[in-house]
Amino acid sequence: MYRLLMLFTFFLFNHVLSAQNEEPVTLHTATGDLYGSLIVPANRPRFDLVILQAGSGPTDRRGNNPLGVNADSYWMLAHELAKNNIATLLIDKRGIAASKNAGKDESKLVFDDFIKDLEDWAALLKKDKRVQKLVLAGHSEGSLIAMVAAQKVKVSKYISIAGPAKSIDQIINWQLEQQAPVLAPAADSLFKRLKKGEKIDSVPPLLSSLFRPSIQPYMVSWMKYSPCAEIKKIKVPVLIVQGSQDYQVQQSEGEELYACNPGAGFSIIPGMNHVLKKSPGNFAEDRATYTQPALPIVPQLVADMVTFIKK
Repeated sequence: MYRLLMLFTFFLFNHVLSAQNEEPVTLHTATGDLYGSLIVPANRPRFDLVILQAGSGPTDRRGNNPLGVNADSYWMLAHELAKNNIATLLIDKRGIAASKNAGKDESKLVFDDFIKDLEDWAALLKKDKRVQKLVLAGHSEGSLIAMVAAQKVKVSKYISIAGPAKSIDQIINWQLEQQAPVLAPAADSLFKRLKKGEKIDSVPPLLSSLFRPSIQPYMVSWMKYSPCAEIKKIKVPVLIVQGSQDYQVQQSEGEELYACNPGAGFSIIPGMNHVLKKSPGNFAEDRATYTQPALPIVPQLVADMVTFIKK
């Protein structure tokens, strides 16, 4: 009986895997090649496609980050969508993982580089005759990148996953007020100087990671975008998804983003945290889910995305 059960489990596992294929995709750019994985439903000549823009920092195509994230969240999401005849393009951003050699010197990198890369990925995939609807989706920081790109290229729909409503300077100021209030006034002053076009040569040591001279061009280019303003400009159907247990982008951010575009679809997913998994409910245990690649993502996220894409 045990042997039969094991054989059945092996057959079922392989059947699930055979329901989707992984295809390598390369985007040629002026500064080097960018690499991605196209997860497609097997034996389907036509399908809808989601291009998923990763979140902040050195986050790779699987949704992992060497700074403490090993959850495989994007990878899981793509394979769940494939079961519903929806393909997903997962991307290593320039400077990250397989796309490392396409990275720019930090002092020359700007937020708009990632927007342009996403536009180019969309243009490349639009040439694929199998693609029906093309959907741009972004997680966390990637929400804003995809939000702006969705205004520049012709797509069918746009999805924000755990995307903030406020600009990055407002978010950082709020975080400092909560976690290091003594630093908040200095940071607010530095952001105001950057907005005026000033170059800041002398930075307090405790704020050097945020305001070091080499990263200032990126911060200036990033904070000029307000998600609340940008989401109002999108002409295609919009879905905003937010987890109720997200310690990085709080539920109120999702609610505020929805208030900026009340015509959008809106879903608060109970218990979902920032890495798209079920949160145990307290901060320490929630952080533990960031390093559990076997822990499944929250099913409602998949269901909400599938319903939105297919309608």
